[in-house]
Amino acid sequence: MIVVGGDRYRWTVAPDDEPGLAVVVAHAQGDGQRLVVWVEHGVVIAPGLVAGLIREALVRHGWTPRSRRRQLTLRSPDANPDPARPALVPWPPAQ
Repeated sequence: MIVVGGDRYRWTVAPDDEPGLAVVVAHAQGDGQRLVVWVEHGVVIAPGLVAGLIREALVRHGWTPRSRRRQLTLRSPDANPDPARPALVPWPPAQ
């Protein structure tokens, strides 16, 4: 569990998948929209980074963790993302 902006979230890491490691996040109450962020293999996934991923998804990508919607999937293209403000892009990329 992690608290960001007063809300509680559950998170886990799905190891050794392609295109990297998947950080999977959901609001602690209910079954709203799930967030999946792919990061490069070797990235240290600590609570500070997870909080940054949550904030960026909420502010810049329209994640609605309390609404039932299709999963939001993003990717961090950086091999060493800034935990305070990780760069995230939609995944898979638009064709």
